[in-house]
Amino acid sequence: MLDAARFYLPPLLVFWFFVVMLVNGEYRPRSPAQRAVCLGLLGLGTSLLVLTPAGYAFAARVSGVANIGRLIGHCTLLLVCWAGLAFVAWLTGTPAQARRRSRRAAWWLLAGAAVLTVLFVLAPVDVDDVRFATRYAGTPWVLEYWVAYVACLTPAIVTVMRETWRFARVTPDPVLRLGLRVVAAGGLCGLVYHVHKGLLFAAARFGFDYLHLGLVDMVVPLASNVFVFGGATIRWWAPRIGLTVLVAWVKRYRTYRWLRPLWLDLYRASPHIALQRPRGAHLDLLPDDLGLRLYRRVIEIRDGRVALQPYLDPAVAARARRNAARAGVRGQDGDAFVEATVLADALRAAARGRELTAEARVGVPGGGDLDSDTAFLVAVARAYRRLA
Repeated sequence: MLDAARFYLPPLLVFWFFVVMLVNGEYRPRSPAQRAVCLGLLGLGTSLLVLTPAGYAFAARVSGVANIGRLIGHCTLLLVCWAGLAFVAWLTGTPAQARRRSRRAAWWLLAGAAVLTVLFVLAPVDVDDVRFATRYAGTPWVLEYWVAYVACLTPAIVTVMRETWRFARVTPDPVLRLGLRVVAAGGLCGLVYHVHKGLLFAAARFGFDYLHLGLVDMVVPLASNVFVFGGATIRWWAPRIGLTVLVAWVKRYRTYRWLRPLWLDLYRASPHIALQRPRGAHLDLLPDDLGLRLYRRVIEIRDGRVALQPYLDPAVAARARRNAARAGVRGQDGDAFVEATVLADALRAAARGRELTAEARVGVPGGGDLDSDTAFLVAVARAYRRLA
């Protein structure tokens, strides 16, 4: 049962996606990046299908070439790598740069496919066997074939992992961020599996000991395929299973908790700012209206700053800005550091009852709407926590 799931579940998932999404018209790729994703998924499904026992035997029977399914599956996986490189090229560069990088990657992977074909012809693998590694691990030219294959895959996988992870750090969409990180995790699993196989072939060829873990062969490639497919299609299936709502709730909850220490100190200095008295942090998980509570927390932090107006010292703000500039902290992070420093100083002054003798005029940084202002206050709260 586990073997059947490992072989047949991933290609069934991929082609089910194409039937539901593309044939029914629910999704039409409009941009080059979306077309690259579709091409990559088609290549992934083809590769997985031809490497199933039934697909493997069918390819050998139709072509008359033993183990041709192995070569077809690996060449279509190179197509998947090209699609991943094209996707990150269109995601991170200008159209001219993306076209240039895509062409360069295509030539590199086509050359790799040609080398694989030559080495496959040279290798004496005349008996068709889907358990290729078990039968042919020590056969001449098989190790060379695998080294060439991994040499083509590794730069592409590493590039896709690095770029998707980097883009995930800056995208504001939490679902897309999760999908990109899942794709990166799938790439890592694929890289681990192919390196493991290379070591297995090298051990059989040169006679050194290598711990062959069957669990790696069974679980890691399955995880890689499911992660890549799931991450690439997350924007479609996440709303259907409620994941989008869950991710949005988790994001609001984390924001709410990040703001708590700053809000609590402002409340202690000016209790009138709060609509309700503070409750235990563990009660924040209660299934009431988190959106309303987060909105109230942002408003109450702003009200707490207004209440501290007599204690806000422009000299402290100027000194904090100079310190931030010397440390290379600029932009929103610099503004957040200055605001946190000013608030911390004002809270200490309020606790001692020391108002400024002259009227203080400290600018009010923040966002232009509720979402951007909330993001700014989270940065302030983080800086405040570090200062505390």
